[in-house]
Amino acid sequence: MKNFIIGFLALPLFVTAEPFVDYDYSEQVTEMTVITVKPNLIDDYLMGIKRTWVDSCEIQKELGHIVGCSVYTAETAGTDPNVFLTITYENLAAMGPNKERYEEFMNAWRKKISESDQQEIAGGYGDMREIVDLVVLRKVNFK
Repeated sequence: MKNFIIGFLALPLFVTAEPFVDYDYSEQVTEMTVITVKPNLIDDYLMGIKRTWVDSCEIQKELGHIVGCSVYTAETAGTDPNVFLTITYENLAAMGPNKERYEEFMNAWRKKISESDQQEIAGGYGDMREIVDLVVLRKVNFK
């Protein structure tokens, strides 16, 4: 019994992982917005964000401001939250505010959609959904 306890206590010494030795982190970071869309409104919400959020992501990607973006839905009935929006950036610095990137994006964005059209579409989001969380994720690469 005594040997078992000593062996059990020593186990963590042999299982310890060390960053940059056993694994490292990706430079890219992904921002994920977690959303609960009300029942029977997911299709309406998705079509709305296609004309606003998704289209704006495509412009940012074309401009080189982001690596990519995605929309995910939960496929299990009754799951809350049920919509997940992700934007992947080259690194944390690319997430930060930048006047030149902002102006470049806004010039391209206003060619795609007017401010009034954007407000009309996005104005109904508050009745359709609740933003539950916003997280920034970094991928772990094991060696």
